[in-house]
Amino acid sequence: MAPAVATRRLRKELINLKTEPPPGIIAEPDESNILKWHYAIRGPTETPYEGGIYIGKIIFPPEYPMAAPSVYMLTPSGRFQISTKICMSMTDFHPESWNPMWKVATIIQGIQSFMASDELTTGGLRASEKDRKTFAKLSMNYNQKHYPKLFEGDIEAALEAADQACGKAEMENAKTSCSASNDQKASSSRRSRRMARKAASSGGGNFSQDDENASSQDNGDDNNQTDNNDAPSTTTEKELTPEEIEKRRKKNAKKRAKQKAKKAAAVTQEKGTEP
Repeated sequence: MAPAVATRRLRKELINLKTEPPPGIIAEPDESNILKWHYAIRGPTETPYEGGIYIGKIIFPPEYPMAAPSVYMLTPSGRFQISTKICMSMTDFHPESWNPMWKVATIIQGIQSFMASDELTTGGLRASEKDRKTFAKLSMNYNQKHYPKLFEGDIEAALEAADQACGKAEMENAKTSCSASNDQKASSSRRSRRMARKAASSGGGNFSQDDENASSQDNGDDNNQTDNNDAPSTTTEKELTPEEIEKRRKKNAKKRAKQKAKKAAAVTQEKGTEP
């Protein structure tokens, strides 16, 4: 029986692979042993393996994720020996380079990438480009003959479903990122407008009536935005430029000067009418 830590980690990774799978990759654990997984990958594009589908297996140690797994390729490819451990930096051939943050998806993507290289290590082999293309064409028949029960007996359908899930996850992530960016921009714009109005009225120490009304309107806008983030904006506003701020300040100063003059005139008039 697998240790609890490894079991929890691998179950979590299985959920992630189902909901947000990397492109061209599927994987599932053995029903009776969660430490044993089978994977299937599409051959890397623009290589002799393109068009092929390759099955492999990963054997996780009980210490996972603190220890590296063993990786095998089971479908002939002309790149790896079948049913033989493959030497990679993220396998038990190199425990010193293993990173516990690496996940099942990371390992399989590493295999897919390593397949496209020409580096020859333990578990690898050399073959002509012609032979590798032939293996790619024969890969599906080989898989159906030797591993008919994997992925519910239909690897191509499983890969297609994973591609659809990958596309859906990418769209959701893009929407979330766009929404967060728009909210941040709207908040920054409102804050900038309030600061601009304060700067414009700083000469007299108080807001003018126009500024108070505008500030109240902004506060109302903020509250409406909080209550209903999905409501479209009905007004178009822009940040004040330094020239506009200076113009606003001078205008407010003139208003205050006129108010003082009127007040002084009223006081003078009252004194003149006294008996």
